[in-house]
Amino acid sequence: MNNVSQVVSQAQSSDALSPLSPGTTLLDDYTIVETVSHSATENVYLVVSARRCPTCGVENDGDAVQCGFCGTELPPAPRLRLTETRAPRDPRILPPASFVVNDCAYTFATQANAAQSQSRGLVFRYGMLTDPGLKRGALGAVNEDSMAAVMFDANRAHGQGLGLFLIADGVGGAALGEVASEIVLQSLVQDWCARILLPAWTGNALDDATIRRELQNGVANANARLMQLQMEHQAQIATTLTGVVLLKTGAYILNAGDSRTYLLRGDDFVPLTRDHSYVAMLVANGTLAPEEVYYHPQRNVILRSLGDVSAEADIFPLDGGMLDLRAGDRLLLCSDGLWEMVRDDEMHQVLRETDDAQVACARLVQLANAAGGADNISVIVICAEERAR
Repeated sequence: MNNVSQVVSQAQSSDALSPLSPGTTLLDDYTIVETVSHSATENVYLVVSARRCPTCGVENDGDAVQCGFCGTELPPAPRLRLTETRAPRDPRILPPASFVVNDCAYTFATQANAAQSQSRGLVFRYGMLTDPGLKRGALGAVNEDSMAAVMFDANRAHGQGLGLFLIADGVGGAALGEVASEIVLQSLVQDWCARILLPAWTGNALDDATIRRELQNGVANANARLMQLQMEHQAQIATTLTGVVLLKTGAYILNAGDSRTYLLRGDDFVPLTRDHSYVAMLVANGTLAPEEVYYHPQRNVILRSLGDVSAEADIFPLDGGMLDLRAGDRLLLCSDGLWEMVRDDEMHQVLRETDDAQVACARLVQLANAAGGADNISVIVICAEERAR
């Protein structure tokens, strides 16, 4: 990639800004594809960010049509609006989403207009906690669960809730489970922050079809990294996944395997995801009663996970669009180390009676360990609240 320091020709002694040429790359990540407007004091560009090839994992310039290494056709990249001005002497006055290169400041556009700032919107509080579990922790075994949480806090001022929450559980019986779960989350955070959350934050909202395509592309990229790791180690390396992508007042829910996401709304507590497991299949076809899942000898047999050749995640709602969230809603993400030890009515009670998200996580982990703590336990609780005017 070209470094903008090698192509910026504006002299510091001159007040006039000459627009950068299409193809110029900023921060080795954002490639200019179009100049929207330019003047002596301000230039506005459309830029695209670098993308990793879903086949080989090589990162390509944002304006690339196909991978420069393996030739795979790359999915379209969302265009972000970027404004260029002279850098102020005091960097503290720069607006959010800004960076400085040489003597120029670059700022991603936001939708902080008056209508938004006066809207009530939702804000989100969350807590998260992972524990090796009583049995494995006592033996000093590695915790194979991984968790990630990203919140765009600057959006609170605009009534926008943007965030990403993930739990991955290294599949039991597979090698390097803790490595698998960590690699998947690293890959997804990188992809989905750049491809989904950042465009939403900068005012370039994506439509439902594009968001769902980017979600599956992220899963495919993460899975490709696991497949490469399998080849290097000559071992089966896999992980489950559940995740929540928050976009203002709605959410996309994902899962692969038997890690779950639940919703508490009013007095209703329901799972939003469907397990990809042998016992879930038996329940679906009427062979097994739901309460027998907890005791079945093959309850840990997973039918879908990342690390499979053609792995993909379910995206909920299945029929399109987002899950609309309301003030008072609570989302619970967990690995099977929680839900196999703690029944739904007990989880429901904790969420209903505990206002603090982090305290709720701690109480749920305590319940799982008190019930035997047979596996690693990971919990994320997200509380939706109405933003004050």
